[in-house]
Amino acid sequence: MVDVSKIKKYLSSTVAQNAASLYLIHFANYLLPLITVPYVVRVLTPFGYGLVSFGQSFIGYFSIFIDFGFNLSATRRISVSRYDQGEIRRIVFSVWAAKLLLFMLGFIILLLLINLVPTLMENTNLLLVLYTATLGQVLFPTWLFQGLERMVYISVINLSIRVLVVVGIFALIKQPEDYLLYAGLNSFGSILAGVVGGIWAFRLASLQLLIPTFGEIWGTIKEGWLLFLSMASVSLYTVGNAFILGMLTNPTIVGYYSAAEKIVRSLLGLIGPLSQAAYPRFAKLAVESRSQALLWGRRMLFVNGGIGLFLTASLLVDAPLIVNILLGKHYGPSVQVIRVLGFIPFLVAISNVLGIQIMLPFGKDKLFTSILFGAALMNLSLAFFLIPFWQEVGMAAAFLVSEIFVTSVMFFALAFYDLNPFFRKLPITS
Repeated sequence: MVDVSKIKKYLSSTVAQNAASLYLIHFANYLLPLITVPYVVRVLTPFGYGLVSFGQSFIGYFSIFIDFGFNLSATRRISVSRYDQGEIRRIVFSVWAAKLLLFMLGFIILLLLINLVPTLMENTNLLLVLYTATLGQVLFPTWLFQGLERMVYISVINLSIRVLVVVGIFALIKQPEDYLLYAGLNSFGSILAGVVGGIWAFRLASLQLLIPTFGEIWGTIKEGWLLFLSMASVSLYTVGNAFILGMLTNPTIVGYYSAAEKIVRSLLGLIGPLSQAAYPRFAKLAVESRSQALLWGRRMLFVNGGIGLFLTASLLVDAPLIVNILLGKHYGPSVQVIRVLGFIPFLVAISNVLGIQIMLPFGKDKLFTSILFGAALMNLSLAFFLIPFWQEVGMAAAFLVSEIFVTSVMFFALAFYDLNPFFRKLPITS
């Protein structure tokens, strides 16, 4: 018999409320832009859409560099120190200062690369416009509100700004030559969200201005170093795939791949928020009760795995229909890409729980980083081997094999450390 009181208790919990808020953010970041995809891919054509995707993929490396693992390391620190206002203040301004330094360093590196690589030089204006979006990442304190488990207001702000961007896209993007304007609208939305989110952080967390010392900034960077390496490794076989494909083929091929990947990533937004919202709670449970942390890990594996399996089945069965409705007749090659990438949601649903909810809270940062770095090398090697033969499908296959590697190695590595919730005998408690 269903215990209604337990269901009400779970739904009213902080984790459930923050998960709902994060779903709003992911809806704004992934599902809401999907509304514009059927329009944008047709207006910009595979070439124009592929060109923007190539630029966004390249700038994605800088996004990872600027975030520097702070969404995990700073969240963990704030979650532990949530009742110490002075410590939270030091963490917040140290992270903001570190991200600003990384933003400026990244801009210098971007200018150097543009002058050294002909393919990048040809798209200088596009890359500069897209890089401005990273300023929004500097300002937007997702890590603060996630650590405090207070995401409701930020999710509403983020959603509102994304709606404005969608309206702007339909109103202003009219022809293939508008690809630069399309990139600019997306960057504008990121900057505006960062400004509003930063202002709201001052109000909600009762922050007062503090200039951190160089030692505090450097300490913040050092703490995020291993997690940065893991995120950078992930970027090599996630956000960087369109860039790799673009360097080896042409913008049209990138358009076929990126449009399909956009659809798959939009559906992944249905998996991420629950894991992200639960991360601070797992960080706390790992310190207080090993068995309770693993018990909740087992529960999350079944929930996340169920959602991922449903999404995978939907993509495999409905790929032709999805492409026909969302992308149009010019994107026929995207059908096979979706079918290959269709297995990704299930794999990511499992690996998110194993990696984010169990490995990191239990201090297995080096193991986590090593696995992702290995996957990055595998993805890159396979991409250079498969793309010349299968082009966009080859890139998708390399991505899939890398995700299979990540999920499998995490599963057996946790079993080795007696941290795999599948294999442990856990107490049955609420």
